[in-house]
Amino acid sequence: MYGSGVVSIHDIDFSPYGRYFDLRKERGVKTEKYEAYMTVDPPVERPLKFGMTVCENGDAFEVDSMERHLSSEEVLFAGDKPIILSIAASDPAGAPRAGDVVNLLLEPCDLVVLKPGIWHDACHAAAQRAMYYFLSYTNGDPSETTWVPVEPSPVQVKR
Repeated sequence: MYGSGVVSIHDIDFSPYGRYFDLRKERGVKTEKYEAYMTVDPPVERPLKFGMTVCENGDAFEVDSMERHLSSEEVLFAGDKPIILSIAASDPAGAPRAGDVVNLLLEPCDLVVLKPGIWHDACHAAAQRAMYYFLSYTNGDPSETTWVPVEPSPVQVKR
């Protein structure tokens, strides 16, 4: 069984996985309320799924399977509490590899756009119950949202 720690998204180069935005630094931020917005360029031309997930965790959890989307990017961002996003840049045509799993701490106002083909788990609460949001699009192919076991075995994550 593989084990892995958690690193802040601020401490890595996120570009192999997609794009990172710090909404505190983007235009339109009103720091007294942490109100932020971004303009998407070009405008969205496909129907998007918007989701909110409530997650709970203790000090440890297991990443045993992941999904990836070959036809689109996925946007993920923390609500009002920190979350942990587990990702892997393993071969999208194969399976997520335990040795490729990276666990990122995202604080409120951290937003990521995952490249097509990047394996990812559902986010986990960093310390207490938390919410995160996502925007995604899939082309309807069942393989776009199939959860695939991490090989050769699950990754144990400790905060």
